Amino acid sequence: MNGRPNLSATRGNRLGIGIFKLLLRCGGYRPALALAWIVTWFYARFDRAARLAALDYLKLRFPEDADHPRRLEKHFHRQIYQLAKMLILSWRMGEGKMLPLEEEDTENLSESGAAVFVLAHFGCWQASMELINRKDGRAVSIMARPDHNINMDKFLAVKKKHNFKVISTEGFSGGLIEASAALARGEALIVMGDRAVDGTAGTEVPYFGGTIELPLSPWMIAARNHVPAIPVFTELREDPERIVIRYCRPVTFPEHARRIRPEDLRPAAEQYARELEDAARRSPYQVFRFRNDKAAD
Repeated sequence: MNGRPNLSATRGNRLGIGIFKLLLRCGGYRPALALAWIVTWFYARFDRAARLAALDYLKLRFPEDADHPRRLEKHFHRQIYQLAKMLILSWRMGEGKMLPLEEEDTENLSESGAAVFVLAHFGCWQASMELINRKDGRAVSIMARPDHNINMDKFLAVKKKHNFKVISTEGFSGGLIEASAALARGEALIVMGDRAVDGTAGTEVPYFGGTIELPLSPWMIAARNHVPAIPVFTELREDPERIVIRYCRPVTFPEHARRIRPEDLRPAAEQYARELEDAARRSPYQVFRFRNDKAAD
């Protein structure tokens, strides 16, 4: 099902993105960030749909400000400024201007064979796609919706885009058949684990004292194909500015003799939610899990 459009499908027009690219080429990274701070202030102030889309997360993350609209607006500005910064960084990385990449907890990686890498819309997540792409020579597929806005391409940070195969979640079977085939070939599969798509199985799990709806598909694919699911978080850190990619403890499943039920997968989703919460505590403005809802009339 297509569901409602993501915010990224209606934000980031060709002219605006073109201005940033021109400024990056002529003025450099810092002037582009200065402009992004100003532009995102206007979004924070006047884009009601975007503000509402972020509101659930911001109220959970900053409960002390939940009843203060102006404070929430300031949090939202910082959040979408960080989003703009990640897009700028991703574009520069795709052009070959890399930031230092560090890896943490690499012992959690599978040394060979197929694996499901469960990414999140957190930090400069596209950088982890580039690293997975060139890490050990395995072919890489990504399960995702097609980009309806080419200016917000998910491969901005990837230098060799042709190495990736996109498995569309809008096709027949939601891409599950193609994903299983890729894993059977020993490939790496990238799945976003923090957004439940309309029409697909999801579950509500605890998150910051409330709940968050997460998709079951990453865990279902791993369980059905008997491969590990490895959560990956890609955080921008400073002093000095660098990108840190952290590999969490793999989620593994026993070989079920019976059909896998949603309740069999819920513990994996709960574990992942705890990882999401830990990431949000460290870098609250690098969480880009916006609802797909439009603003209420």
